[in-house]
Amino acid sequence: MKPINKILSVKLIFFLSSILLLLIFSYLNYSRNIIIYNENKKIFYIEKGESVTKTIRDLKDSNLISSILRFKIISYMYNINPKFISGKYKISKNDTELSILEKFLDGNLYQEKITIIEGSSFKEIIKLLVENNHINNVKNINFSEPLRKSSIKFLTNEGMCFPDTYKFSSGALLNDILISCSQKMESILLDYWKNRDYSLPYKSPYEMLIMASIIEKESSDLLEKPLIASVFINRLRKDMRLQADPTVIYGIKNFKGNITKKDLREKNEYNTYRINGLPKTPICSPSESSIRAASRPAESKFLFFVANNNGKHVFSTNYRDHVNAVNKYQKK
Repeated sequence: MKPINKILSVKLIFFLSSILLLLIFSYLNYSRNIIIYNENKKIFYIEKGESVTKTIRDLKDSNLISSILRFKIISYMYNINPKFISGKYKISKNDTELSILEKFLDGNLYQEKITIIEGSSFKEIIKLLVENNHINNVKNINFSEPLRKSSIKFLTNEGMCFPDTYKFSSGALLNDILISCSQKMESILLDYWKNRDYSLPYKSPYEMLIMASIIEKESSDLLEKPLIASVFINRLRKDMRLQADPTVIYGIKNFKGNITKKDLREKNEYNTYRINGLPKTPICSPSESSIRAASRPAESKFLFFVANNNGKHVFSTNYRDHVNAVNKYQKK
C-alpha cells in the first residue's frame, strides 16, 4: 500500500472512530437526561437469578423505560457482562434510564424502615420485628449471637437494643437487625460511660444501663430525668432501697394495671421494695436522654418523688414531705 493510502486509511479510521464516540456520548447523555417516570415513586422487583433480558422486558412492561433496545445498548456499554443485583428498588420521580441502570448495577436497594420505641421491652421489640413482612428468618432467631458480639456483659437480651429508626433491605435477617441495634446501644452506652460522673456508684456500663432503663420508665420529661436519676443515686449512696414501681411491674408475669400490697411484698430479682441495690437486668430499652441522665444526674438532696397527675413529679428530701405530696396527688 502506498504511503498516501495508509495516511488516508488512518484518517478515515480516526474520523469514523470519532463519529462513533460522539454517537455513544450523545446516546448516553440522552439516556442520562430523558425522564421516563413522572409519578412520586414506583417499586420494582428483580427476582434472584433473573436474567438481564427479562429485567429489561419487565421495565418496559411497567412503562419505566421507553425502549428495550436502547436500555440494552447502554447496559452493555456500561458493562460488557452486566449483572443486575436482585432485590427491591424504588424508582423515583425524575429518575432517568441511566440512573435506573446505575441503581441495578450498584445494588442501590429500596430501604424499609422500622422504629423501636423508647422504653420498649425486648419481648415487644421481637414482636415488632417478627410481625414485619420484610424481615426473614423470624423462626430461627439466635438470641445469643448479639450478646456474644457485644463487649458489654449482658445477662439477658433485655435493654440491648437502642430505640431508633432502622433502615434495612427487604429480606434482611432478623438477627442482623438485632445485631445492628445492639451495636448502636453499645456504642452510645460506652460513650456516656467514658464521660460519666466517676463518683457514681456503678461498677460497670451494664449497671448504668439498668439505671437508665428505670429512669426511662419513670418519666418521659427530659428536664426531670436528671432529677429522678439523682433520687435513685442518693438512695443508693444511703443504702436505701430504690422502691421503683416500674421494676416491680417488670417482675410481675401478668400485670393487671395496678400494683397491689401483695406485689410489693413478693421478693424477686426486680422488686426494689424488697431487694437492695439495682435489679438484675434492665427493664426496657432506654432512650439516649435516660442514659445521659444516668451518667450525669442532677445534684440534689432529693430522696423521694411522686407523680402530680400532670405528667411531672413532686420531689421531696424527707419522708414527711413525701407523704404530704402522696396524700395531695395520689389519694382521693
